[in-house]
Amino acid sequence: MNVTDLDTAVGQMDAVALERALRSASLDLQQIMATTAGRHLDSGRRRYSNGAQLPTWRTLQTIDELVFENRGFVARHKEAVRSMFLRFSDSRLSGADLDEPVDWRLDDDDLPTVYLIVRAMVQAQTAEAATAE
Repeated sequence: MNVTDLDTAVGQMDAVALERALRSASLDLQQIMATTAGRHLDSGRRRYSNGAQLPTWRTLQTIDELVFENRGFVARHKEAVRSMFLRFSDSRLSGADLDEPVDWRLDDDDLPTVYLIVRAMVQAQTAEAATAE
């Protein structure tokens, strides 16, 4: 979808409806991503010393593809709303060596949704493991 199409599609929704649609899609996306990422992180073989998973960029790319192609997510949310989330393939991170471990220290405005959500999950797992010790 190009910028003009997005502007037209968004222009047809009032601000309140758009905000609700984005909130709904965001919550849905987080739930689907948590489930999908959980499967991929739990199946990983490499771990940090504290037990948290150490995913690769390829893992993030795979999670992103599975989540955004999820039939339920696609059916529940309009393309104009789905296209507002930054995808891994559209980010500068897609140029990284996909088999390298993810660098969770990145902090800027143009990070893909999958990076932000999975980073929060990994940080929560790390914090949980630290408090359990």
